[in-house]
Amino acid sequence: MTQKPVLAISHKVALSVGGIIRYRFKLLPCHAKNIDKLQFRIRNSAPVYRNITPSSGPWKIAVALIRNPDKLPVVPELVPSIGCAQVCRLDATVDHDHDDEGCNEWELEVLSEMILQRNWIDIKVEVYVVPRADNTIPLEAAATGNSNNSSQAEGADTEVQPQVLLPTILSCGYKDTRAICGPACPEDVLHAEDEEGLHLVLLTHGIHGSWLDMLYIKEQIDAHTKDNGKTITFLTDTNHAGTEEGIQMAGQRVAMGILEWTGYCDTEQGQQLRKAFASATSKSTTATAATTPTLTQNKAITKPFPRGISKVSIIGHSLGGLINIYALGFIEELTQGTFFREIKPAHFITLASPMLGVGFEHPWVLGYALSLGVIGQTGKDLALENRSSKLKRLTSSASSATSLSTTSSLASNKHSASLSASASAPGLSMECSLDKGPEPLLLAMARPGSASNRVLKLFIDRTSYANIENDMAVKFNTSSMMGIPSFDIDQFFSPEGAATQPKKSIYHSALVSVLALLLPQIPPRSKFLNVADAPSPVVIVEHVEAGSVEKPDGTFDTQDATTAATTGDNGKEANKNKKNKRVGSVKSTTSSNRSTSRSSSGSSSYSSSRSASPSSTSDLSTKSRLDLALLVSEGYHTDMDWTKIGVFIEHEAHVQIIVRRKWYNLDGWKCVQDLVERFDFS
Repeated sequence: MTQKPVLAISHKVALSVGGIIRYRFKLLPCHAKNIDKLQFRIRNSAPVYRNITPSSGPWKIAVALIRNPDKLPVVPELVPSIGCAQVCRLDATVDHDHDDEGCNEWELEVLSEMILQRNWIDIKVEVYVVPRADNTIPLEAAATGNSNNSSQAEGADTEVQPQVLLPTILSCGYKDTRAICGPACPEDVLHAEDEEGLHLVLLTHGIHGSWLDMLYIKEQIDAHTKDNGKTITFLTDTNHAGTEEGIQMAGQRVAMGILEWTGYCDTEQGQQLRKAFASATSKSTTATAATTPTLTQNKAITKPFPRGISKVSIIGHSLGGLINIYALGFIEELTQGTFFREIKPAHFITLASPMLGVGFEHPWVLGYALSLGVIGQTGKDLALENRSSKLKRLTSSASSATSLSTTSSLASNKHSASLSASASAPGLSMECSLDKGPEPLLLAMARPGSASNRVLKLFIDRTSYANIENDMAVKFNTSSMMGIPSFDIDQFFSPEGAATQPKKSIYHSALVSVLALLLPQIPPRSKFLNVADAPSPVVIVEHVEAGSVEKPDGTFDTQDATTAATTGDNGKEANKNKKNKRVGSVKSTTSSNRSTSRSSSGSSSYSSSRSASPSSTSDLSTKSRLDLALLVSEGYHTDMDWTKIGVFIEHEAHVQIIVRRKWYNLDGWKCVQDLVERFDFS
């Protein structure tokens, strides 16, 4: 008979949007023989009435307990949902047969689910040790008066650290959200003005998301580049609970985050910009000044971007891909081209991003709802709504508008700028040329000659990952910009194709997406054990040359398209005629399979509904969403080549493709692995 559990560790903490905390517990070997098991109790302390206020929630947390996390394969114990005023208990048996280092270690991860507003969930975490029946040593004797010392992290606030009551028996390491999601770069490098050759990799989440969405990709890039010491991964957190305000506002916040990290805001002109933009960047759940180290103020700064960053790569999921495109154009105009002359663009990557908007592939009611502002200005942007009414509102409120004029030049190796802005006020908005026309913002960004389009062309490579199926939010045609020339989606779902399941209706996909959000499925143990041998979800990789856009008859011009690896690992033997090819610094494989030139849009009704070329510049208000989408696609394919990657994930694919939750979205691990190995982030 076991004895009564003894409280060993207690911790009260609060989680907000994108909140995650991790504990590393280690049972000291000298006491392991006296302990039967550990009990982990996690309480959601939010009041019970919060369960009926989902509009400001959902007020739930998820838990993962991993034994010996440094040993592979890892099989976690998962609790996908703990509601308000509920308690979860997990028991872990102590291993008495092995006394080697690390045999009795556990990692406990607690994270918040999607929260639509900036609220907090109170959490209480307790760990109990249960002595063995024959243990004659009272555990209370092992307790010491100074219980906090063993858990204090260097530089951390001691008031928020776990309270360790039995430090000689159980040790506890703790990391909060900022420590987990922060940059993978030593502060001394960020403060070193003479450091050169750093590669900044920016990751941007989508609508109603948080920086937690992109954490898995960040951690994989960090692990893959840990030996070079030149890569900084930066998760943007400026748009938490603010993604409905429109691509313009979200993109400006991301742009300011980039300028902060490159050190531009440490210069004299940058400090003025930071002050003027203070209210516009206030959406971050953690203050930018607190997460972004600044250079020594007493040291003269002579470089426009003094942190030694020489390359930048941009990765965006869903709406984040469009936010990034706007941010690039905004930075280009704000710095008058200085940024991308000094810092070279490397990789531009989108993951399930609605590059052509939303609505032309969905039921008409969705596009209509978005155009009415169901999800704010962002919905109108995605529905490719004309912005003339917005501009009228701006004109009528000219008295409160803010103007920004910036001139930048490089002369005698010195960067000078003049910045004039009205006093900082709530709702501060700085507009660039992308915001001055009445046409849809997505079309304005894609237009050849626009600031965003010009910067996109500067990247060594541009890559779009597109879900072929099971993505209710972003369909294949918009994320792949009207498909992949040699890929036949109908053939893929035919009996002799590579798909392991038939093509689903849009209503089935919607139901699966909703259930995946409300009732997350726990992957079976066998899946974790065999993940290394699982097939890759990457079905096709193709390099599409500039100008390979859809013709009026619904087909693609593929004479200049270079096709790459096709349906290899989803049950069909990979094409054996492969050779390595280098596109910029992208690592990809090619094949000679060009058996079809059918558009992967898979719908002849698209072409039959059109009587004129998509490049027509007639009144945009008379054009359908499909016509506008084709115009956007044409803009991105003019003088600009792309690598298009088709991904087939059998379950809800929109969050799986980025592994929004590490242990629950297991099907996307191989897709992230493909991204990390395909690109050189060093």
